Amino acid sequence: MMRKLWLVIGLMFCFAFSARATHQRAAEITYTWLGGNAYEFTLTTYNVPNAAWDQRDSLYVKWGDGAAESIPRVDWQNLGDDCVVNHYKARHTYSSSGTYTISMEDANRNFGVVNVPNSVMVPMYVETQLVINPFLGYNNSVRLLNAPVDKGCVGKLYLHNPSAYDPDGDSLSYSLVPCKGMDGMDISGYSYPQASQSFEIDPVTGDLRWQNPMVQGEYNVAFIVEEWRHGVKIGSVIRDMQIIISHCDNDLPEIHCDDQYCVLAGEQLSFVIAGSDPNSDNVALTASGAPFEVAQSPAMMHPETAFGLDPAFEFVWNTAYAHVRNTPYQVVVCAKDDGSPVSLTNIKAVTIKVMAPRVEQFSAEVHGHDVTLSWSPYPCPQAVAFLLYRKAGCDGYAPDFCETGIREGYQLLATLNDVAALSFVDHDLSQGVEYEYRIVAQFPDGAKSIVSDAACVELKNDSPLMTHVSNDSIDLVSGQVVTRWSKPKEIDEQYVVPFSYSLTRILDGTSSIVYEGSDTIFLDANVDLAQATSLIYKVQMRDANQQLMGESAVASAVMLSANGTFSEARLSWTEAVPWLVDSTQVFKEMNNRFVRIASVTGMEYVDAEVESDETYRYYVRTFGHYTLEGIMRPLVNYSAIKTVRIGHEDPTEEFSYTLPNVFTPNGDGFNDVFEPIVTGIDLIVSAKTVVFNRWGNILWDTDDPLIQWDGKSKLTKMDCPPGTYFYICDITYLSQTGEEKLHLQGSITIVR
Repeated sequence: MMRKLWLVIGLMFCFAFSARATHQRAAEITYTWLGGNAYEFTLTTYNVPNAAWDQRDSLYVKWGDGAAESIPRVDWQNLGDDCVVNHYKARHTYSSSGTYTISMEDANRNFGVVNVPNSVMVPMYVETQLVINPFLGYNNSVRLLNAPVDKGCVGKLYLHNPSAYDPDGDSLSYSLVPCKGMDGMDISGYSYPQASQSFEIDPVTGDLRWQNPMVQGEYNVAFIVEEWRHGVKIGSVIRDMQIIISHCDNDLPEIHCDDQYCVLAGEQLSFVIAGSDPNSDNVALTASGAPFEVAQSPAMMHPETAFGLDPAFEFVWNTAYAHVRNTPYQVVVCAKDDGSPVSLTNIKAVTIKVMAPRVEQFSAEVHGHDVTLSWSPYPCPQAVAFLLYRKAGCDGYAPDFCETGIREGYQLLATLNDVAALSFVDHDLSQGVEYEYRIVAQFPDGAKSIVSDAACVELKNDSPLMTHVSNDSIDLVSGQVVTRWSKPKEIDEQYVVPFSYSLTRILDGTSSIVYEGSDTIFLDANVDLAQATSLIYKVQMRDANQQLMGESAVASAVMLSANGTFSEARLSWTEAVPWLVDSTQVFKEMNNRFVRIASVTGMEYVDAEVESDETYRYYVRTFGHYTLEGIMRPLVNYSAIKTVRIGHEDPTEEFSYTLPNVFTPNGDGFNDVFEPIVTGIDLIVSAKTVVFNRWGNILWDTDDPLIQWDGKSKLTKMDCPPGTYFYICDITYLSQTGEEKLHLQGSITIVR
């Protein structure tokens, strides 16, 4: 009798519970910016239709700022297959900038989910992150265009793509996350679905790939879609979705089109997407994605629906300049067959890159030592800047199809924020070098146009050219400097022979004339290169009447510095010269003779083949050239010999860290970044540097102890204007007694 009573009570409890359970299958929260700090939120849920669902005309949402409310259901639709979709909407205004987590928790999930133990007793929980940051701009969340309730077969590849569309064109990334339950906690006993090979999501395309389901049943999985702007996370949406796996002998239908397309903004993109089925089932072909959602000139399909044994439609998009963006557009193509007992869906993510056109009629004209660049008006009104580039030598490459921006090897000459500008003058260029110029248009999100045609020039060789400022290779120890220069090839008839030269030396900031005569080589024996901090030379040429014919560009010696740590010798060098430096050889003294140990193209080298408490000597030899014909090559220059000791008894004696007060980010390869002068870098445990303007707005921050600030805003990626900025730098380093802290703060001036 007691057993029957408990049975009746149990049946009554189950009936009462099932009557109130909403049987949630899937859900997500999205939002739209309304202006200021106001947003409209949409909660989308997918349920088993029942009496409890019918009564769920509102759901409780937490706004992430301490407030919460029940928001109303505004519409619903029966999708068939025992599933309805509901939309709940409400508006909320935040009091200030910040990061907010919006969440919804509702009882309960539907009964019998394989990988959620006792699923009917587990709440459905989803959350979305909103970042309000005026420096990044206001944000709209992604919209997930494909429904999150889907079907698959045991032993058959399952594919799904949410077809995420971001109205702001932000970059998206995808990753799996565990399904959540009460209070947003991990569900006890939850596991990802079992697979014969793998269960994963593509972090770039969003393709969810299950290869292959092993057991039939209903499964719930969750993934997060994160939005990134200028490399900073600006929001995210978590979707909890359901996959129903059954037994069947069906095979996935097939999709036929390319994976990637490129189109020039303002031109039409047209291609055919076709479907087929290996089981001769009929196939319904559909497509979704950002090109169909854009406000101006959205893409279309002809015909709008395609169904049959060999369905096909033409994708047509009349693109506009407004469609230019850094992130490629994604179109998700779905092919669903009418197989029985389960219809299967295949998906394919197609990317479309809308490219900004090149700047046309780009040309360069020489005026003495200056070059005037000019171009025609740019047609894209969305462009915010022109980027001008220069390189020595001219290869005149043509960009590949789909290639935008500039290739490596070019220096940024200038950023012009006035896109109405039609010209620019590059001043005081060196002779003897052929220069190639390019221009690229830049857009607010960092997108760049196709690069312009090359404009190549060579300055008239009417002045002497410095070719050598070198440690005397015959006697490296003495530190004497050999200087050499080349006579100009083009001399105006007005000048009277004989010609003479005067050589000026600038040693540690002090200038003096060290040679006058007709020779083109001079040994400066009155200077010790090993003791110099900076050493620069330039030469002037005069005719018989002492009329100045021309002056060379300055050329520095190869200035080598060497520092030792516990286990290595760190070498670095600078060489400010008008010729091109191609490579550098590094020499080390071994067994009383110098041996070449490396050849590098950069300006630093680390020698790890050292022993503690030993002293080593090094020098470097650089190789360079002018592009002008008739000048000797290679141009070989030697540094002074430098000595370094490895592994002092007190390692803290090796540590020093100082910051400059000015740098020149002009793309000339010298002093282009804000960086410290540091010895004992291996002693640094942690570092944090913040650069801000006089209004206190942060422009740059980094954990890199070498800082390497290039003068650009970290948020906008644009050049900061010339002027004074401020920094705070905190360094933690190892001393003999443990960790020590170094706090630096001051100003840094940008000179362009």
